[in-house]
Amino acid sequence: MTIRKSGSRPSDLEAPDHYTGTVHTERLMEPPAPARVRVLSVSFEPGSRTAWHAHPFGQTLIVTSGSGWAQRWGGPREDIQPGDVIWFPPGEKHWHGATLGASLTHIAVVEHLDGMFVQWMEKVTDDQYAALDVGGAAPELRSTEEDLPPTTLLA
Repeated sequence: MTIRKSGSRPSDLEAPDHYTGTVHTERLMEPPAPARVRVLSVSFEPGSRTAWHAHPFGQTLIVTSGSGWAQRWGGPREDIQPGDVIWFPPGEKHWHGATLGASLTHIAVVEHLDGMFVQWMEKVTDDQYAALDVGGAAPELRSTEEDLPPTTLLA
């Protein structure tokens, strides 16, 4: 048995390569092989968000505080609130983050495939994000296989 006491886990400031704004992560759990799950607490300041991305085995988000948005490629913006549980299927291109006026914290659960947890893609532009503040999908977004860039999975 391993117990990682509250307050003993460092919080990391995420690099701007894959996020817009200020985003902190705390690794809650990453057991040794053969387990392949990673559980993170992710906190977004208002206006902060991920880039578009996908996960080889999908991703579960459990919203714990604040107010946020999530969007799958080609779909409408979805409002997410504390208690909501969001499932993104394997390979589904999506992003998530805080609203313009509120912070957001969620628990993220992902599994790796050969050590890779996520495929990062292009950033959600400020114009795309601001347009979502009035609700709806950015009209130029469409979902086709050719839209997906070459695989860029990170451990």
